[in-house]
Amino acid sequence: MTYQQAGRLAVVKRIAGWVIFIPAVISTFISVLKFIEQHSGPNQGINAVVSDFFHVIIDMMRFNPPFLNAFWHNSPQPDFSRGLFASPNTLFWFIYILVFVGLALQASGARMLRQVKHVREGVEDQMVLEQARGDSGISRAQLEQRIVMPRHTILLQFFPLYILPVIIVVAGYFAFKLLGML
Repeated sequence: MTYQQAGRLAVVKRIAGWVIFIPAVISTFISVLKFIEQHSGPNQGINAVVSDFFHVIIDMMRFNPPFLNAFWHNSPQPDFSRGLFASPNTLFWFIYILVFVGLALQASGARMLRQVKHVREGVEDQMVLEQARGDSGISRAQLEQRIVMPRHTILLQFFPLYILPVIIVVAGYFAFKLLGML
């Protein structure tokens, strides 16, 4: 793959990463809000105030931005009391994983773009040297033919694809456990 093709692929990966990431984050966030709303029952004391605050915020988010209606109607509501991988939870976990696949795609594209910019600058520097040599120097086309860019896979993005999802799940588990929702 030439570095021009790698540059185009990097831009496509970054755009695809954002296109996957943004709806997946919105859907996951709305699913969590639906879970919180379902499991925040009648409480007393300060818990009642916090519960009412959550209900007001969730209602404001549900009814004010109309462009989110599709997410409110179609995002899966997890039910962890039936098991982690019960029917509604499977779709929730799939969308949750899409968040990190989008992040990994975007990070892979960003890395490729940085490498392409570095190679492009190197080609420009080399062309200055080749022009100084005169007729014995190689042309830009010959120099660009020699450059082979490595293929980047999203599976090498360890932190956003493997570590971050586990950290967020553990933090969410402890937060829900602390709030008494699990």
